Amino acid sequence: MDHPPDRRRGGRGREGHQVELVGGGGGGGGGGGRVWEPWAELMADHRPVLVAPAAPGRPAPAGDGWSGPGAPPELRRDWSAAFDGTRLVVTRPDGQPWYDGPLTAAREWARALRAHGTLVIVTGPFTAPADLRPAAAGGRLSTLAVPARLVDAHRPPPAAAD
Repeated sequence: MDHPPDRRRGGRGREGHQVELVGGGGGGGGGGGRVWEPWAELMADHRPVLVAPAAPGRPAPAGDGWSGPGAPPELRRDWSAAFDGTRLVVTRPDGQPWYDGPLTAAREWARALRAHGTLVIVTGPFTAPADLRPAAAGGRLSTLAVPARLVDAHRPPPAAAD
């Protein structure tokens, strides 16, 4: 995903891919000094996306499989993601969580996650939705595609494969 999502429902990014906000951090305005929590988005083809502002605990080095500007993400089977309807856990190849926290996502997003079995993650030097477009225009976003699944909220997600 080398273009920024358009924050309006049904909008179009630079490449003509439609995206729409379906839950989470949406709504304009800068971060006001705080970093927003990751939020859920859907691409026009209904691929689920996690948009995650850069944070010290969420590094995105190229050596871990992150794609840079203009390069579509390749599926990294050494990563994983599990979503229970309220909490998302994204696990790095070393078994440590890259993100483990709440995620507000519409039912449509969860259905898309189940249907595609893949989550695209977008991160970079932005702190709020309003900062995403300038980061993308400057070629400063990193993307990653990981296998993803829905899990039962009453059972812990299975451990990452070694």
